[in-house]
Amino acid sequence: MLRRALPAGVTIVGVAAVLRAVFDPWYLNYDARYAILWSRDAWTGHLPEYEADFAPTPKPLQSLVGSIGLPFGDAADDVMTWIVLLSLGVLAYLVYLLGARLFGNPWVGVVAAVVVVTRPVILRDTLLAYQDIPFAALVVGAVLLEAKRPRRGVPVLALLAVAGLLRPEAWVLAGLYWLYLWPTGTTRQRVAWAVLVAAAPVLWALADLIVTGDPLHSLHGTAELAEENERRRSITQVPRWGAQYVAYTLREPLILGVPLGLLFAWRYRRHDRGTILPLAVAAAMLAVFAIGPIFGLPLIGRYVRTPAILLALFYGLAVAGWLLLPRGSRERRVWMGIGAVALLASLAFVPLKHVEMIEGLDRRFERDGRFYADLRDAGDAPEVERAFDACGRLSTAEHRPIPYIRWWLDGDPGSVGTIRKRTSPLADLLLVPRDVRSVRRFYRTNYPRRTARRPAGWRTLYANRSWKVYASPSCTT
Repeated sequence: MLRRALPAGVTIVGVAAVLRAVFDPWYLNYDARYAILWSRDAWTGHLPEYEADFAPTPKPLQSLVGSIGLPFGDAADDVMTWIVLLSLGVLAYLVYLLGARLFGNPWVGVVAAVVVVTRPVILRDTLLAYQDIPFAALVVGAVLLEAKRPRRGVPVLALLAVAGLLRPEAWVLAGLYWLYLWPTGTTRQRVAWAVLVAAAPVLWALADLIVTGDPLHSLHGTAELAEENERRRSITQVPRWGAQYVAYTLREPLILGVPLGLLFAWRYRRHDRGTILPLAVAAAMLAVFAIGPIFGLPLIGRYVRTPAILLALFYGLAVAGWLLLPRGSRERRVWMGIGAVALLASLAFVPLKHVEMIEGLDRRFERDGRFYADLRDAGDAPEVERAFDACGRLSTAEHRPIPYIRWWLDGDPGSVGTIRKRTSPLADLLLVPRDVRSVRRFYRTNYPRRTARRPAGWRTLYANRSWKVYASPSCTT
């Protein structure tokens, strides 16, 4: 038991510790910040503010996990970050186990796992504590359980039910798996399986109903937010952006390795159920991505992370598949050469592009970290806290600071909104990003020039290198 647990523990903790040491992440992405904020709302007797200006889609499990960090105050960010860092370690180890199980050689899994933990966009999602990383770990874990024992039933559905509280693609996977189980089950088993299939969507809809009165709030809110933010959501854009997002996730290995791995699988293992399993799951999830625009849902790169991770298994097969062929055979020698070419083609990009991308990621975290640190300083400033307590509400020039400043000001639901697109009326306090080079680099083309101005007659209450807070004449402390 210890011999099995030790490699898993070393991998999980090692991956998390290395990323923490190299990048030192501390600020959360917009969705994760809202998750902690909504947890605090609930635990302080308020309904979570799901209908806040430009609020993201609420994920029930993410908000529940956010509760773990609440006792740590402002260090809740670190708690959430560590949870996702460890989730990446879990994901890497599960990918290794899945590759070894499906294809009968541990090196296939090792190569695929290394691919996963070195992709820049996966590292970015992890460091910003996106829920897509633990979601991918849950889905890969479910696939692994099924690979170990076909038609396993309840354990697989249980993992998909948990995953379904993070992303709705798991609902479809659970439904398809239920249909797959149907011929082998009794009436009682089919009902029990159906309960697990329905658990996640029912709990999600129930949470939406309790908080907003609309059981489909998440669907409606996501579609409305996509429209407000002018995101891609046309069905005609699916082929191009679906392929581009998968390629952007895997980067160099996709160029040559994945197609070669698929060729190897078709040539030598096309009748093997294990080969079909990850492809079927990836295809189902990509199909959900493809039909999203029909319901007004956006096309976002994070939505294809898990299918891309499953496809990474076939890069591992391209590199190490020759080990599965008979010793001394011509096929083994040919595929050894093909595997070497696939590996070298990927490694060639490391000094040319990959290192540059990782360094760019580090620079971005350092730059954005200063930006959010300045926002935290604004929220912690005594004069801003006094004015907020006295005047009750604060407006922002645009929506990005809302969950952060409300967290740091310890504001109740409804106390912070944005005047962007006249979404909420102007309050007596206005937080604006400064028109300086470092801030413009953060916003790029989205700097809110029209709303980041001091209203006539207002005074500057607080300023630092990135932010200003203006107060109206009626807001006195």
